[in-house]
Amino acid sequence: MSQKNTMIPKRIAQIRFGLMDPTEIRKMSAVEVKTADTYKDDGHAYRQGLMDPHMGVIEPGLVCPTDNCKYDESPGHFGHIQLELPVMHIGFVNLIKTALKATCSKCSEILLHKESGSHPSNPELSEQDYFRTRINDIRIKHGVGSTEFSKIIKEVEKVTTHSSRGVCMHCGEAQGKIALDKPTTFKEKKEAKGQSGKDEGWRKLNPRDVREWLSGIPSEHLIFIGMDKQNRPEWIVLKVLPVPPITVRPSITLDSGDRSEDDLTHKLVDVLRINQRLRENRDSGAPQLIVEDLWELLQYHVTTYFDNQTSGIPPARHRSGRTLKTLTQRLKGKEGRFRSNLSGKRVNFCARSVISPDPYLGVNEVGVPTKIAKELTVPIRVTSRNREQMRQMILRGPDVHPGVNYIIRGDGRRVRINQRSRLINAGFRCHNPECNDETTGRLDIHSVLPAPNFLPGLVIKPQISIATDGTTETSYIVDDHATLANLRGETLDGHRLPEDDGGAKLHYRWMWDLAQADKAHPEPLPEHLKVSCPHCGSPADEWGDTTRVEDRLSTIDRNGNPKPGLLVERHLIDGDVAIFNRQPSLHRMSMMVHEVRVMQGHTFRFNLAVCTPYNADFDGDEMNLHVIQSEEARAEAKILMRVQEHILTPRYGGAVIGGIHDHISGAYLLSRPGTLINRRHGLEMLGSINWEGELPHCQGRKWKGMLPWPRHHLADHP
Repeated sequence: MSQKNTMIPKRIAQIRFGLMDPTEIRKMSAVEVKTADTYKDDGHAYRQGLMDPHMGVIEPGLVCPTDNCKYDESPGHFGHIQLELPVMHIGFVNLIKTALKATCSKCSEILLHKESGSHPSNPELSEQDYFRTRINDIRIKHGVGSTEFSKIIKEVEKVTTHSSRGVCMHCGEAQGKIALDKPTTFKEKKEAKGQSGKDEGWRKLNPRDVREWLSGIPSEHLIFIGMDKQNRPEWIVLKVLPVPPITVRPSITLDSGDRSEDDLTHKLVDVLRINQRLRENRDSGAPQLIVEDLWELLQYHVTTYFDNQTSGIPPARHRSGRTLKTLTQRLKGKEGRFRSNLSGKRVNFCARSVISPDPYLGVNEVGVPTKIAKELTVPIRVTSRNREQMRQMILRGPDVHPGVNYIIRGDGRRVRINQRSRLINAGFRCHNPECNDETTGRLDIHSVLPAPNFLPGLVIKPQISIATDGTTETSYIVDDHATLANLRGETLDGHRLPEDDGGAKLHYRWMWDLAQADKAHPEPLPEHLKVSCPHCGSPADEWGDTTRVEDRLSTIDRNGNPKPGLLVERHLIDGDVAIFNRQPSLHRMSMMVHEVRVMQGHTFRFNLAVCTPYNADFDGDEMNLHVIQSEEARAEAKILMRVQEHILTPRYGGAVIGGIHDHISGAYLLSRPGTLINRRHGLEMLGSINWEGELPHCQGRKWKGMLPWPRHHLADHP
């Protein structure tokens, strides 16, 4: 099925996990895998081999014969291996042990009384009814994954294995003891017939015996061993092994041209080879001892295919000696699918760095290094109110903060900003069809901003280079500082430019647009604010109208109708909101919203009072910063997730953000009566809280330079 088809024919009501019927495995299988070979000498895969294209394709240009989709559209399909003899599933060994202990070895019924009167408190009900009611109640209240559910199943197992249940109450068969030799071998010991106190010794139960025993358990008795009646216990003993799609176990081509197969494929090759040898030996009538040895070897390979860290057996290894990473190892642990690829996947607009303390930041703030601020971007829509700020950011480019990395045009095309495209996308375009590189009247501007593109207020300066032979060559570059000053309507010294200055035309034109925005009848644009093309001079046509010029950042089209502005992906700047997170995320305060403050350095910084909710210390901890991308999400996060909204923890209602340890000791030492502080330190503290009142008077001799700490000045005015 193609992944492009997103139609869902039915609403999903629930998802249930269960065992898979062998017939279902065969039905969903695209091919039965029979040969252990993978690729032929010509590079094509063997039919009915482990890399059969019916299970999916991973190379460009090939089409999956099962669903006729290319490699990037086909999810892949399962195959199956028909096992010559049944083997145990290592993941369900404890369930098999419970089932064998709790049921009769002959009739396979549960060893609980079904006659009325065996109920502990109700003479009309049976012992089976008693446990069935209790299990159903716990399943509804706590769920099947709860410890309560495990306890009640253990209780049933304890009752059924009691010495009083030595004889089956249903068929009268004597019951033996069941033991598990790790990892998958079961043994049974019964008393010798007619000889009380003597036993027959331990008898090994092979997987075929176990499967036959489990297949006789009635479906209504499965609840007592913790199974749903939609599943069957004999499915745990495998007769058919599913083969995962090739997309799950792709092969890679090395530099030498050889193919390197995935670890799962290596294990499946071992399973197929032993299965083939077992089939050949059985067909040729080999001795039972050889067949049993091969059967145990097949059990070993299937066990290590599911879990290569099973205790009691040596792990399967590669030819190089490396331990193979099979199914369980792919899923479990820190490097597994869940923790590494699902919970901790890499996402866009996210940064990670070491954290360090900064007491000068507010609790709502986070210090972000300039290097990170230039990589993370926030999409901003150009409007009439922010047009000139966005123009200045685009002109700075991606290397100067605050700048722009990308713009998204109206047609959806994403343009990367560089030294050339920044000038084009921040400027205007002349619509005179004769305005080009041959007719331009300003070759200096054309050398940095080719016609018909131009930017009012652009300052060009010559750059003279001298060759070794003494000849000089003149080129032109953009004076970024002077150009940005013009766009702000200022001189390089910060003084305001006059309104009729041609360099400040865009600034005053923008100011005029804002002044006219709220008027019902806007005034016409003054002549001195009209923009003309410097390349061609915007000549008049035969009707006397000058050639139109188009501002690329305008929110009005050529016909005067409003249009959406460009989407500008600008750098992170002070005041932006971002989600700050420290893993493990154990409660809701592990992710909170902070306001960005761009700073020098290489680490994230935040106030020490916010350490407690993050459980952070500064011995090398790292934290994540997620930049919010939409205006709605920014507003929602700022209202609901800001640090100041989480000072009180929902766990016990107390303050979780506040002064601890040195804060409290320091505040006491500084604010107690009679404390004297050095003049320089006192003035520094007063300045840090923006104190504007009267300064405290000197105490004692002036040469000591001591100031008293006025509690009414600082302690009472945070």
